[in-house]
Amino acid sequence: MSLEQGFTIIDHALNLAVEELKSKGMPEQEAYIALLVRLWGTVPEEVAEIANMLRDDPDLMSAMNIGATSEPSAVPAE
Repeated sequence: MSLEQGFTIIDHALNLAVEELKSKGMPEQEAYIALLVRLWGTVPEEVAEIANMLRDDPDLMSAMNIGATSEPSAVPAE
């Protein structure tokens, strides 16, 4: 699987989660916050630290944004 395919899967999962929360009445911004808080609470601290460092890597961000939009909800479902 390519990096782009992996990010597409992640984008679809995020979109699905946000849409489900919105369908239950949660505002979109709160849905994203809830997802982040939940991830921070379930991901091991050392993994979160690595992800935090990678978030600031311009090469990784460029790879993540190839063919993607800035908003996961805008990614079309397959």
